[in-house]
Formats: sequence, structure tokens, C-alpha cells
Amino acid sequence: MSTAQLALAPVDSAPASAVHLTRRGRFLLLGLPVLAVLAIALLGALMLATSLLNQAQASSGEVPGVDAQVVTVGAGDTLWSVAASVDSDEHTQVLIGQIAELNDLNGSEITPGQELFVPVD
Repeated sequence: MSTAQLALAPVDSAPASAVHLTRRGRFLLLGLPVLAVLAIALLGALMLATSLLNQAQASSGEVPGVDAQVVTVGAGDTLWSVAASVDSDEHTQVLIGQIAELNDLNGSEITPGQELFVPVD
């Protein structure tokens, strides 16, 4: 028997080649994060601009309300007599409703000495 010698070829131990990115790979690696940062910055600037433009401003005009005078209820007075004594163009029944609303009255009962706000023109 004869022995055959096998010659082994030397293994090439060359370094691994560098990574080459395709156009799509470069976009995914670099472009998407840049686009995300730009979108967040744009959204923040938009929110800041709208908050600056929508600030509530105090009014320097008169406060809307009703001009009223204080009337002290006398003995025997009723809401009708108090409303009828007011110098107003309004109907007496309308004035009674306004007096009741201004003074948070639940009924028609008033007591002598009670102070009522009565609307005036």
C-alpha cells in the first residue's frame, strides 16, 4: 500500500470586506432619524406659535351687568309694591322676576328691613 499525500491549500485569511450600504440602507440609517427630528421640531414650533397667538386678553371695557339700587323693605310691602315703586319702563311683572333673580328669592315672601337690589334704567 502506498500512501498518498494530500496537499492542503493554504486558507486565505483576508480581512472581511467593509460594509457597503445601498441607497435604501443609507436612507434608513441616516434619513429617517433626521426626518423624525425635523418633524418633532416643526411640531414644537407650531405648538409654540399657536399658544402665543391664542392668549386670553383682559378686557378694558365695562363689565356687563345690571344697574341696581338698594331698596329697604317696609312693613306691609310686597314684591309687587316694590316693583311698582321703581321708575322704570318695564312691566311690573317683569320687574318682579328681575328682582327675584337679582336677590336669589325662591318665593314671594319678603320681610320688613330686608334690603333688595332693584334694577333701574
